[in-house]
Amino acid sequence: MAKKNYKQLGCLDVDPNGGCAFMVRAETEDEVMRLAGDHAKIAHKMVSPPPEVLAKVKAAIKSVTVDA
Repeated sequence: MAKKNYKQLGCLDVDPNGGCAFMVRAETEDEVMRLAGDHAKIAHKMVSPPPEVLAKVKAAIKSVTVDA
């Protein structure tokens, strides 16, 4: 089976005590950030996250390899 690399981010990676189990996986970091931003607006009412939150989110993105 082939392997594929993705970028992954979960709300619990950003805030372990937040209680939100949202997780996103995409081929690029930009796509992860876009999808996470959409989630933040809808689920957390964060229309314009402050720079420190964005930095924390970017730092929490990790690379994962999955079976394709």
